[in-house]
Amino acid sequence: ARPLGATSMCLALLLAAAESSLPLERLGTHAMLEVLDAPFDALNSTDRVLGALRAAAASGNLTVLGEHVHAFPVMGVSVLLLLSESHLSAHTWPERGYAAVDLFTCGPPSSLPCGEHRPARREIPGDWRCPDDRSVPAGSSAGGGLAGAVEAVLEGLGATGARLLWLERGLPPPPGERGAAPEKGEL
Repeated sequence: ARPLGATSMCLALLLAAAESSLPLERLGTHAMLEVLDAPFDALNSTDRVLGALRAAAASGNLTVLGEHVHAFPVMGVSVLLLLSESHLSAHTWPERGYAAVDLFTCGPPSSLPCGEHRPARREIPGDWRCPDDRSVPAGSSAGGGLAGAVEAVLEGLGATGARLLWLERGLPPPPGERGAAPEKGEL
């Protein structure tokens, strides 16, 4: 097991806050993908990272409105795709074989591995592993949306491992309408 890094600590704090919050009026799905053990050359290339995010947008049936790319002087890149549905972004640490990828979209819920608030791990090739030791076949939630986008990023960057955490984002109901938590299918 790897030590808990700064990004993982941020994800853990976000997860703790999400689990303790009130029921939400769902506005979108937020997936945080940690790309592991990707080749230095892929993560240090603006063309390769931009291509992976473009492929993710195409695979997820997302509409790109704009792009911003920055290559750091020594190594690493940051890429942002502004979407009509929200955004995709990637920040790379080529010397560590690591990229932090943020995928946030409005619209219908996406089917992602393991369930909301449950971190998934994957060795590539291989299946997603859930905290309860369930195995979810890679690509089993394919068919567009964020699941397709996640797979496209991993393939485009040549990753051999990944961690994924996702949650629904939105607003709590107005104070007068707060009641019992909605059933799982009602979000």
